[in-house]
Amino acid sequence: MTKNSRLPLLAFAWVITRVWALSSGYQILPYPNSQYLFSDVRLYDWWAGNIADGHFPINDPMWQYPPLAALVFLAGYLIAGKTIGFVFLALLADFAIFALLSNQVIKSRNGNVIPVMIWVATPLLMGPIILGRFDVFPTLAVVAALLYSGSPRAFGSLSAIGTLLKVWPVLNLIATPPTKFIKSTLWFLGTFFLGSALLTIWWPNSFTFIAGQKLRGLQIESVGALPYMIWNAGTGSTTSAFQFGSIEVVAAGTGVVSLVMTLIGIGLLGTLITWRLTGKLTNVSPPDIVLLAVLISMCTSRVLSPQYMVWVFGVLALSAFKPQPNFKKLVALIFTSAFIGQLIYPWLYIEFQQGEVLPTAAHLIRVVALLVATKICWDNIKGALKQEHPDPVHAEAN
Repeated sequence: MTKNSRLPLLAFAWVITRVWALSSGYQILPYPNSQYLFSDVRLYDWWAGNIADGHFPINDPMWQYPPLAALVFLAGYLIAGKTIGFVFLALLADFAIFALLSNQVIKSRNGNVIPVMIWVATPLLMGPIILGRFDVFPTLAVVAALLYSGSPRAFGSLSAIGTLLKVWPVLNLIATPPTKFIKSTLWFLGTFFLGSALLTIWWPNSFTFIAGQKLRGLQIESVGALPYMIWNAGTGSTTSAFQFGSIEVVAAGTGVVSLVMTLIGIGLLGTLITWRLTGKLTNVSPPDIVLLAVLISMCTSRVLSPQYMVWVFGVLALSAFKPQPNFKKLVALIFTSAFIGQLIYPWLYIEFQQGEVLPTAAHLIRVVALLVATKICWDNIKGALKQEHPDPVHAEAN
């Protein structure tokens, strides 16, 4: 059996895993605390119903999205209410990523199906929440942009669309091929500002969500909140409360921790940008650069929700076409972190918040695995800067 002939089997596997995800999310099949899997979709539908009546979520602390997200919510709501329309669109976006990766396998000479296998396995690893949150849509934009990174128009425009859906796809610009940087950036800026103007006409004050982002604290799952949660599971006690759409730590020093984490993220991403602007990343593939940027942003963010792993899986699948050094170890760490994230939310989230030892220990492993994966990606790219031969980051996987 040739590798390309495995694609029909992987398509069947995609169907089976998505049927499981849907059945779990709609509580047809047993899944611990499955009522929380699609809980945010009910909020999306509520927003969309108000938007359809001309009432936008201005000054709503729960609204944490760029304005293009509102169109996705509205489209899902108009297709069908009661979460069905949005979940249907999420499933289409999920399938589109599967189709893009499969098409790339067909186009490639070696028929490497590992990227498709990674994407097929994604809901099993991070949970059915992949279809119950918004993050699959910007991931689709990022995957499509990286697959067409050779075209400044497609790369820049798709990256801008992703940024109008959720901010993190702007990290794609760090991976812009140096010979196409100016054209790609111009297409990005043109698409972004045109889209922003049209969205602002439709929804005035649509970028007020930025102010809400500044007010967010440390979510209990974030890397910065880990010492507080360990203290909470030990002899101490840490208070937490629902704020800005997540459970946040309410304790002394969280503002300082948030600032330090943000500065670390800015420093690391700034270094990556400097390497790009000085031409040191010429021999590093765009997916590898974006993968590192996404991991850095997640590790230094004030929020580390389990659904964010879909960003990682989308870019990781692309990186698998030409694996970087220690790729198997990298995949194992990311898989471990994602699976433990699924165990914590929604399975053991209340117990984790209350400071029980088992979920806190599991979360510690989750965070450490993510940090080590980030370090491996950093070392690979830093090592590639010192190499004289082309394409050094794409050595055979260990």
